[in-house]
Amino acid sequence: MTPDPLSIVDAYLVAQLARDYETMRGLLADTGFCYRSPIARFDRADDFIQYATLSSGIILDREIRKVFVDGEDVCHFMTYRIQISEKHAVEAAQWARVHEGRIQRIEAVFDASLYRELFPSDEPAP
Repeated sequence: MTPDPLSIVDAYLVAQLARDYETMRGLLADTGFCYRSPIARFDRADDFIQYATLSSGIILDREIRKVFVDGEDVCHFMTYRIQISEKHAVEAAQWARVHEGRIQRIEAVFDASLYRELFPSDEPAP
């Protein structure tokens, strides 16, 4: 029996905080995967996991404030505690779609101004 979408996304979030990239990858769809945020876009789960291994070091902790589930869609409202040059709290919403027992799509929404200040780019934001 396939776990429900909330259990799958919660397992992904636990693995993310534990920096367990193998478990994270196992919860993502092999084909048709899509990730979107204000600072990154990926259409392959392996590319996204490679990015996560490089970028998740700034995450110190996370508080899940509210969760909504609608069929295959799971939305978490969270506060991430991150360390860039100093400690910050970042409010974020993550909408994930689970299909056939794997996360097919993740869309994260947050204020990315801290990242853009640290990593200026000539390219327009996604």
